[in-house]
Amino acid sequence: MSTAAQAAPRGRVIVSRVFWVLLCGVLPLVALYYAIGPVALGDRQAADFHFNYYYAAEAIRAGETFYPTGGFVVRGTDDLIIDYVYPPLVGIATVPWTLMPVGLAESLFQVLLVAAFLVTLAVLGVRDWRCWGLAFLWPPVTDAVSTGNVTILLGLAAALAWRFRNRSLASGASVGVSIAAKIFLWPLTIWLAATRRVTAAAWSVGIAVAALLVSWAAVGFRGFTEYPDLARRLSERMDERGYTLYALGLDFGLSPGLSRALWLALASALVIATVVVGRRGDDRRAYVLALTAAIAVSPIVWLHYFSLLLVIVAVVQPRMGPMWFIGLPLQIFVSTGVYNGSTIQTTAVLVAAAVTVALALRPVSFGRRSDDRQFAGRATTVISSPR
Repeated sequence: MSTAAQAAPRGRVIVSRVFWVLLCGVLPLVALYYAIGPVALGDRQAADFHFNYYYAAEAIRAGETFYPTGGFVVRGTDDLIIDYVYPPLVGIATVPWTLMPVGLAESLFQVLLVAAFLVTLAVLGVRDWRCWGLAFLWPPVTDAVSTGNVTILLGLAAALAWRFRNRSLASGASVGVSIAAKIFLWPLTIWLAATRRVTAAAWSVGIAVAALLVSWAAVGFRGFTEYPDLARRLSERMDERGYTLYALGLDFGLSPGLSRALWLALASALVIATVVVGRRGDDRRAYVLALTAAIAVSPIVWLHYFSLLLVIVAVVQPRMGPMWFIGLPLQIFVSTGVYNGSTIQTTAVLVAAAVTVALALRPVSFGRRSDDRQFAGRATTVISSPR
């Protein structure tokens, strides 16, 4: 073979390596810099952590009311509502962070979110560094880091529920604690029950109720009776700004009644499908449907909620494959951050979500073992090993 013939394949290998390093190494680092750098330099706040969790935690430490009493306060620009509207658990968990200045705390919390996201992928068996890099090019992930939102931690809880799905207490605790922090992931309890993990479902409900009661008791039940009305008022004010079928319907000129009917129909269909598919013994698809239902059922859906799609991708395709690229085009369409700024932006995000879920529900998914139960049993054996 001639020297030129030998050099050609070697050249292609070098070009391929440079391509992957740039796409999955350099660009994700740039994306993370723009998510974390301005906060670390003091040019911007991680809005959710700074104005929601940290302020609420300071109020809890001082024994003061941490829910808005005279209507929602609008701070900053772009008419962004940033008042604490979570159950008390998130605020209580943030109290230790108030022992340091808010600027340092929010930067460290962002680093924690990045680490938690990497742990999420590792828990789900993703070992290819290229997948890790591509994940940080999904705008919902960088938005969650940029705002310092707990959605990434909820994604870790969802991943743990899947990883330990054959361990009742572990999976139930993962779901239960997440529900106590933010009721958002309650469809995972439906998934546990539908797949005949009744004990795990019971644990999730019991732990959620216990954690809610203990956390409310820890703050003297301040705001307990007002909380349902608080959540309702927030929904009424912000539901048309989210990434939901309801908001998209309004964008296309449909009436509020018809838009809400379409949203409720989709949400109900996904919950019912979770039950039907779960009872048929299709564990993976039922889990995908439950996570999708968690997003669809929520009346308010911000951009970072869709970081949960990466949990679906990791479960279905833990190796490099087409699904890891679905979120990349959103870099073109998504420009305003947390909530939808235009019809095309909302459409692009919902289409990306629909494509992700559709591929995840394929009879034979890309790069996935065909026998999920065998994999689950093998994983349980490895985890149980004293080594």
